[in-house]
Amino acid sequence: MKIILGDNQFFGINHSNFQKGLDDKTKFSSIESIKSFIYEALSYGMDGFMINSHAISYDLINNLNSIGNKEIHFSLPYAHKYANMVNDGGFFEVIRFIFNNSSFISNFNLFFKFIYSREIFNLAALAVNLEIQNKLPKGSRVYLQNLVTDMLIGLNRSDIILDFIKQIYQLGYLPGIVTLNPVLLNQIINSDTKWDNYTNDLVVCFNLNKEGFNVFPSLQSVENLITSNPKYKIMVMSIFSSGSTLIINESIEYIKDFNIDYVVFGTSNLSNLKNNLSIFHKI
Repeated sequence: MKIILGDNQFFGINHSNFQKGLDDKTKFSSIESIKSFIYEALSYGMDGFMINSHAISYDLINNLNSIGNKEIHFSLPYAHKYANMVNDGGFFEVIRFIFNNSSFISNFNLFFKFIYSREIFNLAALAVNLEIQNKLPKGSRVYLQNLVTDMLIGLNRSDIILDFIKQIYQLGYLPGIVTLNPVLLNQIINSDTKWDNYTNDLVVCFNLNKEGFNVFPSLQSVENLITSNPKYKIMVMSIFSSGSTLIINESIEYIKDFNIDYVVFGTSNLSNLKNNLSIFHKI
């Protein structure tokens, strides 16, 4: 099992303590402070880090020194970024962003194809072009965020998710999918042989914790999915179930009982991180 550092603390996200989130956002107010924390976490034995396509993410990654065989996990799109653009400057702020980023002609054509056709397939391709911009180290793993994944599943457009995976491969990266309903996604993957060419490298990320907090459609069904040994790799998140009454040891020992490829968790405290790692590595 590989253990990946999450990024909620860097952007002030704390689902159980709003003030703690604000404090973390202040603590990590500069790229240097985030870089320093990531270096420390990797030196303690974390296998890599995961970060959203936040406005600072590219600068952060491009300014990291060599991290050896540690992994970079990158998720997109960061929806708040676009919402903030519209709030700050209206819809034309999004157009300005398209003008200023990566391949202008390609992105602008995709943008107007979306406006003209209202076909979300074009919007998905635009998101990949804008969010990645060929700035990630080759071999990084790129995930489609659950906001988009689950919307596309609800619209019965899993073909767009599969096309996202193909685009990620073409750019020299490894594919990942984040979802809040892994059971339904698993049914889709197993029902279409077109997925078989990609499942060996695919990672599917979803919530799992002993209390069943935000584990959908149910804790039992997700446990059954994991023990069925699906054809893709598994990453679990939300392992400490925000607001949980469980102690950390119980939460980690529960996760260790499963055959899981990756676990991701965020923390702003290096002492807590070291303690968590020691529990994970304890036989």
